[in-house]
Amino acid sequence: MPDMLYVPVLKGKQGELNALGLIQPVTRERLLPLLEIVPGTQDEAGARPEVRSAIEKTIAKLRQWQGQRLLLDVGLLASESALRDGSGAIEVAISAAVDQGIRAIPVLRLDDGPLARREAANAHADLRNGIAVRLDGEDLDHDAEDIDAALAGLLAEISIQRSDVDLVLDLGGVRGEVAVRGSERIAADALRGISYPDEWRTLIVAAGAFPPDLRDFTPWVVGEIARDDAAMYDRLLDRRRLPRAPVFGDYAVNNPDFTTGSFRAPPQLRYAVADRWLVLKGYLNDPSGHQQFYDVCDMIAAHQDFVGAELGRADARIASARADGPGNATTWRAIGTAHHLDYVVRRLTTLGEP
Repeated sequence: MPDMLYVPVLKGKQGELNALGLIQPVTRERLLPLLEIVPGTQDEAGARPEVRSAIEKTIAKLRQWQGQRLLLDVGLLASESALRDGSGAIEVAISAAVDQGIRAIPVLRLDDGPLARREAANAHADLRNGIAVRLDGEDLDHDAEDIDAALAGLLAEISIQRSDVDLVLDLGGVRGEVAVRGSERIAADALRGISYPDEWRTLIVAAGAFPPDLRDFTPWVVGEIARDDAAMYDRLLDRRRLPRAPVFGDYAVNNPDFTTGSFRAPPQLRYAVADRWLVLKGYLNDPSGHQQFYDVCDMIAAHQDFVGAELGRADARIASARADGPGNATTWRAIGTAHHLDYVVRRLTTLGEP
């Protein structure tokens, strides 16, 4: 099996889940997605589905990932609250994933409580798939020695070896040159401060540079967003003497922050190229509605940086948009995400950079 190259952090929403079914086989082989299960949509009374229901509905949409490894993160849910049968969110999520034939790996954070820690340890004892530990920006603000001590304490408590752990350093949002330099330094300090770096199963550095929405972009004008997350990773490898090169991770075409609520979006595409994204949207209330997506695709396909239909199914759809209808917001997100995954894996495979 080829070496894993890339860890996209994906929200457990329909568009991003559908993207996993659109990517090329070679992309599928090189990915280790980190999937964040998100709370279910509120009903008219403002109530959300219970934790078990939110988990099971998300996992049921992952049939296209059977047989593959997946980092499964329930941190956006009430992961420390026992459900009616006494189980917690991690146990429910891992069990549901196993039933779908997915090699699910539970994600822990340093501040997770006894229930989450116990269930992650039990999952590894039963399945031997290991665990992941995810450090966020607040964790990474601490001195490297403190981070290393906290990691050692966690693994000692749950009796798991570093060789069974994927360690994720999540820098969160990185936008602008100042943020790129600051995040590069934080990641380098943390990586240099981790004991026995070669013993961890995987070391991953992840960040996201996509804005929360496209409200600042003018309809029918191709805008650009710098891929500062990729720039930060490249600088980290080029300018820092590291004990071990980490795996690249990003948030694809989504913002790192999770927002609640339901939002209408105009037809749009978020299209990754070498150092930036091309973004194009139509009008929200245009009489032609979703049909605008055909023209969005035509403009991106005519752009000098369009990669070409041969990259994968997402790019083929952009090149021949009218063959399958205009779709909806879920379709547009799936196409943009699938292109991003195919494109990043191709760049990492051929160029060694995202």
